[in-house]
Parts: sequence; C-alpha cells; structure tokens
Amino acid sequence: MTRGGFILVASMLLAGCAAPPPRVVTRIRVVTPLVPPSLLSCPPAPSVPVARRQSTVATYVAELWEAGEICRNHLAAVAGVLRRPGALSAPAPRHQSLVRKVLR
Repeated sequence: MTRGGFILVASMLLAGCAAPPPRVVTRIRVVTPLVPPSLLSCPPAPSVPVARRQSTVATYVAELWEAGEICRNHLAAVAGVLRRPGALSAPAPRHQSLVRKVLR
C-alpha cells in the first residue's frame, strides 16, 4: 500500500470514529407572572387633620404608617410573584398594624 493510500484509509477510519456534533435544542418559553389586581394599588394617604391635640396627630401618624405598611406588604408580595411565578396562590394576608392596636 502506498503512503497516499494509507493516509486515505486512515482518514476514513478516523472519520467513522468521530462523534456526531451535539444537537442543541433551544426552547424559549415566556412566562407571564400573574399578579392579583389587589396588589397593584396602595391605599391613599390619610388627609392631614387640623391638629389641636396630640392624640389627633398620633392617630394621623398611625393611619399614615398603616397605609405605608399595606403598600410595603403589597410590594413584597409582588416581588415574590416576580421571583417565583405561581408562588402567590392566595391573596395577601390582611392584618392590623401594631401601631393601630396600641392606639385603640
């Protein structure tokens, strides 16, 4: 066998042993998180009272803080849904703020 024939036979044998190129499958799946409409709004800030007593100011501050707390809870719930779609199966828990309990 000539040197050229040997190289031809060797290259054919080596080509048969080569693994086929890997098959790459790309699937793009768009997931739209479902955020309940109740979590997309915040309660309005209470109106500023005409304060003649400190108890009026304290009540206003408590109402303002409570509105902010509700909004922060909504934002945390939305962030949880965006991190893990489907994580929110029930509405956000409604609870009374500690400040409101102290003032009553």
